[in-house]
Parts: sequence; structure tokens; C-alpha cells
Amino acid sequence: MDEHQLKRSVDAAMLPVVVSLGAVGVLEAHWLPDRRGDPVVWIRVQDEASRVAVESYSWVLPQVQAILARLGLPPTQVLTLRLEVTSGEAEDRLFTE
Repeated sequence: MDEHQLKRSVDAAMLPVVVSLGAVGVLEAHWLPDRRGDPVVWIRVQDEASRVAVESYSWVLPQVQAILARLGLPPTQVLTLRLEVTSGEAEDRLFTE
């Protein structure tokens, strides 16, 4: 899979990720590789309580991996995926402190 196909597959996966995790408060999802180029999906929730809750759910990462795999991402990308959770509340504090 070339870079363009990877980007299209990842972009296509973000909406299903948000929809499938919406019941636990996920508002947004973004793919942003880390400095080493390893895959990272960032999901955003409303507040810190929701962030802590989502991080405690052991099924969230496998759910995201399953969606990415179904949409054609290579297994090496899916299996090495890291999930990060942020909250609007924490982001707001970045600008007020």
C-alpha cells in the first residue's frame, strides 16, 4: 500500500471510529503518526472524566484496530497502532494557563 492509499484508508476509517465509540463520549478521531512514524490514532472526548473512562476500557483499542483492518490498512500498521485520548477540557486549559 502506497502513502496515498494509506492516507485514504485512514481518512475513511476516522468517521466509523467516531461513530462506533460515540456512545462512550468520543467526539473526534485523527490519525497522526508520532515522531518515529509509528501510527497513532488520537480520539477526543468532552471532559477529563470521559477521558479517564475511555482509557480504562480495554476494548477500545481492539475496536479501532478492527475498523482500520476492515478498511484495508496493512496488518503491520494495525498491530503497531497506539491510541491516545485527549479531552476538550484539557485542551481548553492549554490556552488559559
